[in-house]
Amino acid sequence: MNNSKRMRFSRSASTVIAVLIAISPFAFAASSSASPDNVVPIKLGFPPHGGFNRVLVSVTVCKPGTSQCATVNDVMIDTGSTGLRLQASALPAGFRLPDALGPDWRALAECLHFVGSRAWGGVVRADVRFGSLTAPDIPIQVVGEAAGPQPDSCPSGGAAPTSNGTLGIGIHATDCGKACVQSSKMPLYYGCDAGACTPLTGAVDAAYRLPNPVTRLPAHANGVVIDFPKGAPGGDRMVSGTLTFGVGTAANNRLGPARRLLLGDNGRFTTVYQGQAFAGSYIDSGTETYIVPDAELPRCRVKTAGFCPAADTAAKATLIGRDQAALPVDLVIGNYERLRNPSIGASDRLALAAAPASTAFVWGAPFFLGKRISVLIEGRAIPGEPQTVGPMYGIAAH
Repeated sequence: MNNSKRMRFSRSASTVIAVLIAISPFAFAASSSASPDNVVPIKLGFPPHGGFNRVLVSVTVCKPGTSQCATVNDVMIDTGSTGLRLQASALPAGFRLPDALGPDWRALAECLHFVGSRAWGGVVRADVRFGSLTAPDIPIQVVGEAAGPQPDSCPSGGAAPTSNGTLGIGIHATDCGKACVQSSKMPLYYGCDAGACTPLTGAVDAAYRLPNPVTRLPAHANGVVIDFPKGAPGGDRMVSGTLTFGVGTAANNRLGPARRLLLGDNGRFTTVYQGQAFAGSYIDSGTETYIVPDAELPRCRVKTAGFCPAADTAAKATLIGRDQAALPVDLVIGNYERLRNPSIGASDRLALAAAPASTAFVWGAPFFLGKRISVLIEGRAIPGEPQTVGPMYGIAAH
């Protein structure tokens, strides 16, 4: 995600349109030589605290160098942010991880700025385990708990989280990037003691910021592959998939026939839709829906921001990366009020109408159903392909 425009922690949506996407002409056949050491199960569906279309995984955190661990289920996988953030309420009572110390030797805390809300919490250190892989002794955030009081510059409020945390494993290697040159108007990192938490001044070095946990793994550290089968046309309660660590580092995470979408440094690319170019487009598993800029389709009577065509309406889009390579995408937009159902937790036909002045077509969680999407982290290369450097997505349809 663009660091200046972070998505809110819950990314809840009250109105949606229906979109069916199929990328052609490529398909992917799963490797029969998958090695389990770099694969963990994931699911897409209802999160534990309301909402829908969440990509969820279990994460184990341990006190560094010990066997004192806790496993947190239903953590949202977010390709639009960076770093592991767990809700304090999701950790066992009495389980505390050691504080991470900042450059002034005070305990660190972070105020993550979302659209209309903030996520405040302390930065702690943990060994983070994904199956048999461990990212040792890395900073993570515990939301809702810190070594000092929440400051006025990080006000509470906004939408409540729908999952037990967020696993930010997008294209960036560290949290906030250039935004970590602090300002008094929107501080991100704080130093805390028992009496107060005050913003860090100047640039915050990457050593103190939350990393993409994948980059700290001993192997398969250049990215991930998110793989889901197609869901039922009318939607499912839950769809099971896999999260494979590494891109091109083993037989089970090769790009194969996937089409490559090279991204700008900010993770954006251009979507051409209905003859218009939307240069701020991005792929984000942490957004429940597609967000589609379409001013022509009829709107719903009740869910007025959604589209309600009388019949499914076919459309086309093209994704264009930094190398100007074009990836054609076919869309079918359906009637939201007929398709949205409280029993459906996973659907590839859910979307929001974009704001009139939007420059982005957002390819949210529905985009991941029926596809194998590789995420190559910025500055990382594919083994044997030194010329292929992230940020990049590889996209293959089942």
